[in-house]
Amino acid sequence: MSRLSTLAIAFGLVATLRAQTSDIIVFSEMGEKFTLVIDGEVKNEAPTTRVVAKGIRNETPLIVVRVAETGVAPVRQNAFMEFGKEYTLRLTTNKKGEYVLRMQGMTDGASSASATTDEAKPQPTTFQEDVPSESKATATTTTGGGSQTTTTTTVETTEDGMGENVNINFGVNGMGVNFNVNDPLVSGTSTTTTTTTTTHSTTSSSGAERTEPTRTQPAAPAVYRMPGYSGPIGCAMPMSDGEFNSAKGSISGKSFEDSKMTLAKQIGGNGCFSAEQVKGIMGLFSFEDSKLEFAKFAYDRTHDIGNYYKVNDAFGFETSIEALDAYIKGR
Repeated sequence: MSRLSTLAIAFGLVATLRAQTSDIIVFSEMGEKFTLVIDGEVKNEAPTTRVVAKGIRNETPLIVVRVAETGVAPVRQNAFMEFGKEYTLRLTTNKKGEYVLRMQGMTDGASSASATTDEAKPQPTTFQEDVPSESKATATTTTGGGSQTTTTTTVETTEDGMGENVNINFGVNGMGVNFNVNDPLVSGTSTTTTTTTTTHSTTSSSGAERTEPTRTQPAAPAVYRMPGYSGPIGCAMPMSDGEFNSAKGSISGKSFEDSKMTLAKQIGGNGCFSAEQVKGIMGLFSFEDSKLEFAKFAYDRTHDIGNYYKVNDAFGFETSIEALDAYIKGR
């Protein structure tokens, strides 16, 4: 019973830690190799075209992408990443040819593993009832006649004169967790070691003997579509109502027009709007020039750009509408 309780606590701890992390996938649209740094931590030693950073514990991480090409300034972006989610970001270029990060998609189910590239990482040990300690090794070998996979599992239990000692070790987000439980109801001293080897073989027509790394292909990221809208898309996913209301409240709290503009562009630089949200932020500005400036800025950062005509309602002069229309047509 004591061992069952310990395993339940371990599973509860793992579930809690997983719920407090997010995963970030970054890939380059044109195949440029890069290095990903999140909150000062380098996630891949050698530049590559795709990096998976798992177990991010900060909801507002600072993401830095260093393109391997000489002379290219690194991309720096603050983001809001909700725990328990997996976010996919695309490294691309804007109209000026500058590298930027665009939201590609979001799915549920972030895990607590460490950062990885295309190669899969070993999975944590699977705990079973009355199995205090378990180690497992897997190797895959391909020969001219096929491939063979061997899995070896070793279980060790130690009991001393004062009771049974059960040791459980596992890692979450790079943090080692150890449980040592003593059961006073069990007496005597013994050590039991059980080793199980399982071999799976497949055949193939030809090929030299070699060892193949295990690789996993990422699932295609989910593409958001605004309900009732089927037109062109400018960015992946607009802010939620809660996020927008919070951003709008922060902007309206500023006393000066310049301060409002600076904050609005900071929010837009790291996010994505809907046309209605752009119109709502334009309404926070007092001057017509400020409204026009933000409308031009937000065009590239609007999901439903086919609805962008709606922002015209925020202008007070016809000349501003004409200026925005000329700007969009001239792109």
